[in-house]
Amino acid sequence: MNEQTQRFYTFGDYKIEKTERLLTRKGEVVPLPPKAVELLFVLLENNNHIVTKEELMNLVWADSFVEEANLSRNVFLLRKVLGEGENGGEKYIETIPRRGYRFAANVAETNGEESIEIIAHERTRSHIVIEEETEIDDAPIQEGEAGARRLETAKQSLKPREKVRRQRRGAIVLSAASLAVISAAVFGWFAFFKENKSSASKPATTFTLVTNSGKVSNASISPDGKFIAYGENYERGEGVIYVRQTDTNREVKLLEPGKRTFGGTAFSPDGAFIYYVVYDKQDPHGALYRIPVLGGVATRVLPNFGSMFSFSPDGSRVAFYRKNYELKEESIMIAALDGSGEQAILTRPFSEAILSATAAWSPDGKTIAFGAGLERTPDKIPLDVKLYSVEIESGAIKQLSNEVWSAIGKTNWLADGSGLVFVAARPRVGNQLYFFDYRTGETRRITEGLQGYGNYSLGVTADGSALAAGTWEEKAHLWTIGADGDTSRAVQLSKGETDGNFGLTNLADGRVAYIARVGSDYDVWTMNPDGSDAKPLTADSFWQTGLTATADGRFLIFISNRAGGNHLFRMNADGSDIRQLTFGEAADHAPDCSPDGQWIVYQSWFADKFTLRKIPIDGGESVQLTDYQSVMPTISPDGNSIAFILPSDSRARPATLAIISAAGGEPQKTFEVIPFGHFYQSPRWTPDGQALIYAKQEKQIGNLWKQLVAGGEPAQLTNFNTDVITNYAYSRDGNRIFVSRGQIHLNIVLVKNFR
Repeated sequence: MNEQTQRFYTFGDYKIEKTERLLTRKGEVVPLPPKAVELLFVLLENNNHIVTKEELMNLVWADSFVEEANLSRNVFLLRKVLGEGENGGEKYIETIPRRGYRFAANVAETNGEESIEIIAHERTRSHIVIEEETEIDDAPIQEGEAGARRLETAKQSLKPREKVRRQRRGAIVLSAASLAVISAAVFGWFAFFKENKSSASKPATTFTLVTNSGKVSNASISPDGKFIAYGENYERGEGVIYVRQTDTNREVKLLEPGKRTFGGTAFSPDGAFIYYVVYDKQDPHGALYRIPVLGGVATRVLPNFGSMFSFSPDGSRVAFYRKNYELKEESIMIAALDGSGEQAILTRPFSEAILSATAAWSPDGKTIAFGAGLERTPDKIPLDVKLYSVEIESGAIKQLSNEVWSAIGKTNWLADGSGLVFVAARPRVGNQLYFFDYRTGETRRITEGLQGYGNYSLGVTADGSALAAGTWEEKAHLWTIGADGDTSRAVQLSKGETDGNFGLTNLADGRVAYIARVGSDYDVWTMNPDGSDAKPLTADSFWQTGLTATADGRFLIFISNRAGGNHLFRMNADGSDIRQLTFGEAADHAPDCSPDGQWIVYQSWFADKFTLRKIPIDGGESVQLTDYQSVMPTISPDGNSIAFILPSDSRARPATLAIISAAGGEPQKTFEVIPFGHFYQSPRWTPDGQALIYAKQEKQIGNLWKQLVAGGEPAQLTNFNTDVITNYAYSRDGNRIFVSRGQIHLNIVLVKNFR
């Protein structure tokens, strides 16, 4: 095809051929990824017209679920490649706030000799003004006669009314033939999608529930897809591993019940064994075990073993994380399955990086993928976690994607090396399943909706046709009971999705203030003490958590991301006059107010450590109270002491309930009674200041326990026989306890046609 028979779009120094999709600048080829090219074409064909973000997502990524970050990243790439604004250069892509994007430069169509301006900018000498716009049906064009009819119908329905304005200097008059060219250009992108038969014929993604007990997680699937393994932690059940045959749905219990919790599971590459990580008294920092697929003797393989792992392609070695608490560093390790040949591939101090996801061995055996916040410094928290890989031979680190998450969980390579499937979280989204395409560098979201997915559950078949994952569904409602803990007189106050689990307090006038989820938003609500007149105090796109109130009821204190990061805010009890109290790089959480309402104590993450701090109620300079790991503070009724939690570094060991002076310092009293948790709940002082109450759950049943400050064994305060407790707070008069109770249902799902 010579240049005279080719058709081009031209703008500035650039020319892009319509059929081959080749961009050149002054004759030199400008390389672009396929999706960036598609995005550029949509913008060119709608020159000087706003294309919304939603329209662009539907057009460019019509066959997949993707995050809006993919659009932003490709717009950024186009601007960079086109050299926008460099040396006074022309601006091509204009951002229209809260709407979308517009290609702002003059665009012409040419065959190498003649050019026709198809949609000229307002500043040009002559132009077409679109007086009416008709909505475009953006579904994919189908094959055959029906598809041709639909394309023609679309063209006719979208033909605009045009008006040609002539000016004194060389007006361009468009003929009917020229308008046909314009119409073809506007719909040129349909032809591109029509060529992609795979997107039109791609089977729908299906989800099949594998379990319904509500207490299993840590899933993986055998390479041939015939078996799914999963665990039941002793806090929620019996502490066992199961395997289920997918063709018969027969479930086999592989272990006798035990006081153990599990990390990740995985099948050996030959499918003969199930490997799993155990945390118990023998191995508080984890150990790798294996057991034959249909049962047999469990064998301890490697001690001091991180929760998630993967095998080398030949199945002879394993990649995993190992923490050295003495040196305060974490490493990506590889070792033979007999324990020999241990080697640290990558080591980072706790203060410089947070390693996340699975240490995922690539199918070619050369690299290990992992998730990390590698941009961490002693005075900055890594709020951004990205995907990286490290070469086993050289130790060289490569960033795989610019996509950013707040955390990445279980990760699996596809056996053909085409990409990674993984669990990851973003603010206001929570854990979802994603696919990273290694060939294009793009990330696509597999799952949608408010249902979350567990960090430790994910496995993919060898042919990439199916995956097993763990679902996470959370419910919580508000209840009230007497201060004596008598649950026979408990009264349910709310029926929302998740009421009070992220924040719960009582106001001086008796109203209950709490954090409630509506859709994907977490806002501050209030209700009367009998549950009536529930209404929101905040209603925006930010999330709120960690709610408390001053004793006089004037102010509500909470944590929000409305200024970026996690900072402390104050507002009036009616929701007005929201003020930011803390600033900087630290991440703040769990505030509590002093009885006199003069200051706030809270936990702060800064320089690789959770510490306690306090700040005046009106803001200002904060004061550090502890210099060791300490979380979830609560102030005594007399204001002289602060109770808090010393977190455990192992699932097999309890955390410590501690008390310090309100001035800070070392613990004056400690009680090893708090169950291990990835997240802890603040203890609460009894109204007389003589005891502390805390939550404890066993086999998916939660109750409140009381620990006397004077010492002695703790005593159970409540006797609920269903649900877990997610939050609790005393009423201001001390006569009642408000409790957030519900269930976290954990199940396994089989997902097919996810690619």
